[in-house]
Amino acid sequence: MSTRFEPRIERLLHALRVGLGSEDVGDVRAELGLSAEASDRDVVRSLVQIVSAVAVTEAGRRGVSEEVAPAEEAASSAEATTPSSPLSSGAGTSTLPSLEGMSADTSLLGRVESFGRDAIPVSQLDDVETLLGLLRGGGTRQRRAVLRHLRERWDQLSNRDQRAASEELASLRDVELEAELAQTRARVGGAVGRQARTERERWLRLVSELEPRITAFWDGRTPVEPVTDMPGDDRAHLLLHARDLPPLVMTHLQAVIEGNDGVSSREVRRELLESLRYAGDPRLVPSLVELLDSGSAEIVLDAARALRRIDDPRVVPALVAAYERTVLDVAKAVFAGALAAHGDRRGADYVRDLIAREDVEVRAAALEALELLGSKEDTEKVLALLGTSASLNLQVVNTLQRLGDRRALRPLIELEAATHIGALRGAIEDARAAIVARMELRGEDYEDEETRSIRLPTDERPPRTSFGMRMRAMRMYVWGTVLVAFGALSAGIARLERAGTLRPEWARPWIAVAMTHARKARHAQALAAFRRALETDRGLVERNPLVVRALAQTFLRRAEQVERDGRHDVARGLLGEALDLDLRRAPSAVRFEIQRRRRALQRAA
Repeated sequence: MSTRFEPRIERLLHALRVGLGSEDVGDVRAELGLSAEASDRDVVRSLVQIVSAVAVTEAGRRGVSEEVAPAEEAASSAEATTPSSPLSSGAGTSTLPSLEGMSADTSLLGRVESFGRDAIPVSQLDDVETLLGLLRGGGTRQRRAVLRHLRERWDQLSNRDQRAASEELASLRDVELEAELAQTRARVGGAVGRQARTERERWLRLVSELEPRITAFWDGRTPVEPVTDMPGDDRAHLLLHARDLPPLVMTHLQAVIEGNDGVSSREVRRELLESLRYAGDPRLVPSLVELLDSGSAEIVLDAARALRRIDDPRVVPALVAAYERTVLDVAKAVFAGALAAHGDRRGADYVRDLIAREDVEVRAAALEALELLGSKEDTEKVLALLGTSASLNLQVVNTLQRLGDRRALRPLIELEAATHIGALRGAIEDARAAIVARMELRGEDYEDEETRSIRLPTDERPPRTSFGMRMRAMRMYVWGTVLVAFGALSAGIARLERAGTLRPEWARPWIAVAMTHARKARHAQALAAFRRALETDRGLVERNPLVVRALAQTFLRRAEQVERDGRHDVARGLLGEALDLDLRRAPSAVRFEIQRRRRALQRAA
């Protein structure tokens, strides 16, 4: 349905659609009260804010949220067609304000970091509980603004608010926000701040070790490309904070992904490009845009996913051109999702139609795009896919989390009660927390007596041993830990294993054995001990951040070992086994690398 506005607004809309450089738009600057020297960027920003505010008001009056589409379409057109504006030429480093999620939602959640007369910037929010609710249930743009706000006013918070914020920051595991989370955690005291500062020091060490290797590579003193030669989790940790990389490293990365280093194969370039998915560095834009135009089909999709996270005015025109020229469903869905992250919703209807396809790959791409393009009207279609395919369940849960509809709560609880897969249960727990947080921000409440009768699965444990046997096991455990501490590894490990055998329901001895092997880089032996601990008490293993970190690194390192030996099926199985565990407490870089490495092995298969 189209909407007719008053003549002045129609003229402004026309200026947005055809671009400020067209001859028939008139003197837009004078009509907006701007000086003749005002830049095109400022003019376009003013146009979008005025038209968006009018569109939202009209939508609220009519009760139809789709009425805001003209402003969105006009904003997209302005970015792509303004001849004399930096928005189309690629100049500058800021971008047109995102229209993601713009609707007639007049609640606090809808108004925070939106645009128009009723917009509420995060910087005006003082209530820490509200800020933490936005961290749990807000969109990516809102969450980034909250993290920035917390960093800026951390010293002004009360001790009670600082403790609440620290706990929330420690529990967040969104790899897309890793760079902002690390910066904010570094401002926090206690264990959270110390861990963040330790990770920062590790990152700086990686950079300092990499720079001379890059110089040696380009000087011809070594034939090995240094970034792709790094251990996978180190490379992921380095590139998740790419915006802080020095120019030498960034120039090297650009050369490799463009294929100008002279040694890297197309598969190696793609692996590096996948590792840059969450980099968000505008310096990568020229290289990624070039790949959109000239890369292979797979590399083009990886480039689009990387551009999705970069806030730069050169991104949207390149994505629009790629979207318009492609005819492949998967590619079109990926481009539509990337455009949606920059406020362009042109692919919404197309993506919704793809949900009905039987092709799993097409459905997965459509669900990924619906995280940004979807609305509550899509909840039923997405819910229909819940539990239909084990390979899609995680993506379905992630999409439901972003849609934030309360109708998804009960199906999610039922699936959580029916599954024993730790990764799926963890994703559902995060999705439920995000949905409830969105409801609280809207002033809603959730009470459902039926869900209280649903019981989550518990890990079956052997019957408890007698008191005397438990005491013997305890003595063995203490002696084992003492011997390991003094370096008598074989004797200590033997006593720890004996303790685990005497008391079958006790996982701590097996955890101690696994951690001992992991510290000595005996990944195969550590893997066997971790499996015994998981069989005995999965919850104890998955809830301990130190243990989960060592567990995830063990699976990754062992998979890399067997892959180098040519046993790709075994490596793929190990990574799949790791991804079935609840790894939320593992470092984001390790989780990301496990997922990326498994995708690469699946392609090779």
